[in-house]
Amino acid sequence: MAELTRRSFLRNSALAAAGLGVSLGVGPGLTWNRVSYAHAQESVPASALSDLRSRLSGQLIMPDDSGYATASAPANGRYRKTLPVAVARVADEADVVTCINWCNENGVPLVGRGGGHSYAGFSTTTGLMVDLRRLNSVVIDKKAGTVVCGGAALNNDYFIATENGPWFLPGGTCLGVGVGGLTLGGGIGYNAHWAGLTCDHMTASHIATASGEILDIDNAHNDDLFWACRGGAGGSFGINTQFSFNLVEVPTKPISWYRFDWTGVDNAAAVLAAFDKILATAPAALNAVAMAEAIPVGDGGPNAAVHVMSRGQYIGPVDELRDLVTPLLSIGTMTTQTLIETMFWDTQRTIATVEPPSHSFGDVSRYSSAVMPDQVYADIANLIANCPSRSDDANGSFWSLGWVGGEVMDKFSRTETAYVHRNMLTLLRPTTVWPDDAPDSVSDGLNGWTEDVIKTITPHTPNESYQNFPNRSIDDWQEQYYGENLQRLVDVKTRYDPTNLFNNPQSVPTRDML
Repeated sequence: MAELTRRSFLRNSALAAAGLGVSLGVGPGLTWNRVSYAHAQESVPASALSDLRSRLSGQLIMPDDSGYATASAPANGRYRKTLPVAVARVADEADVVTCINWCNENGVPLVGRGGGHSYAGFSTTTGLMVDLRRLNSVVIDKKAGTVVCGGAALNNDYFIATENGPWFLPGGTCLGVGVGGLTLGGGIGYNAHWAGLTCDHMTASHIATASGEILDIDNAHNDDLFWACRGGAGGSFGINTQFSFNLVEVPTKPISWYRFDWTGVDNAAAVLAAFDKILATAPAALNAVAMAEAIPVGDGGPNAAVHVMSRGQYIGPVDELRDLVTPLLSIGTMTTQTLIETMFWDTQRTIATVEPPSHSFGDVSRYSSAVMPDQVYADIANLIANCPSRSDDANGSFWSLGWVGGEVMDKFSRTETAYVHRNMLTLLRPTTVWPDDAPDSVSDGLNGWTEDVIKTITPHTPNESYQNFPNRSIDDWQEQYYGENLQRLVDVKTRYDPTNLFNNPQSVPTRDML
């Protein structure tokens, strides 16, 4: 496979994710607007660490040990200088409990890590990192259409286990993302519009709590905690060591797929506006995205330095898909036009993406509940054309993700699960990338550009954003992530973690912290 650039990865994956690795706690708060964040490790006596090593069935990786750099590295390079005092690569649930008890005994902060893809660095810590990667089993009951998996199972583990079979789990598209973190924050992805969120299919979980217990949670056992783990985001209540899901039947008839590409700022404005209108009335069977990104300035000048793309799948015949996307077909001159019938698993292989090269990035979001004025998209297109960085290594893009209406809206009310954004139509997402070693001027410029994009769309959107795309720059994150579900989440937090052992800069607070 040819090496992916950061820009090409994002373009081809639709940022794949819609889900993040398990992010279940962190040490001290980190600042928003710098590339790297250096924090002193916790001061822990060598004797205490030796004690922990002796109590584990798994491995304790210390800073001087081989493999520490890899084991401790976050997916987002901007948090690479926040380093744990040790990484506990646990072998089983008992090891997780051991780590929790040890941290309580020694006053050491901890973080649980599955996929490690927390966009805001919430799977980094200066204390103990509890690495769940060995808990990645995936056991499917093909007759019942269910699956039981370890807390660190990745999208790739599910893909391998289900590929070409009659069942699948609606999840993210980036193969390296942890399904645990994805589920705990809701779980949007390429199939969510017709098949629902990942958390909508969760039926049970095991969770290690601050008291050192492993609790079974479902609708009949610890149902308040089960409710909170369906969209309340990781990092607040414990470390989930196992998940159970109902799977979704794979369509057996051919489905349809499209991908269109353009260049130019005018085309970007037109495509984004037309796509917004399409989503407002689209059936749940349409699962699509639109994107515009800054590209290097060529002969066409800054106005041409925008790449535009829309792609998606339709659970139905190609003629019906063509009718749905007709407004896109009439825009400008496409550089790519694909509109075909295919089979479900062939489409999933097209969507699935591998990990990009190491890089730093910023991803934030804003939900939309109605069609925005065309002028807003014209303004966004101009911001993209004037992005301060535009290379394969550093640039900005704007995504319209049509994954959050449809079945996500119809399946549950805003309060039936902790994921509150049930009445939204679109998730709008400015994204930036830059090399880990880029000077602060590059990251600061791109972060400022992101803020300008958010300011442009904020007057036309509700005050809601996706908790799995956490944004450290917002003060009212509790309202934006959780809305009317916040107080119930606070009650759950207070009951199961009264000392706030599991915390990060945007974790659910206890009652006495409000």
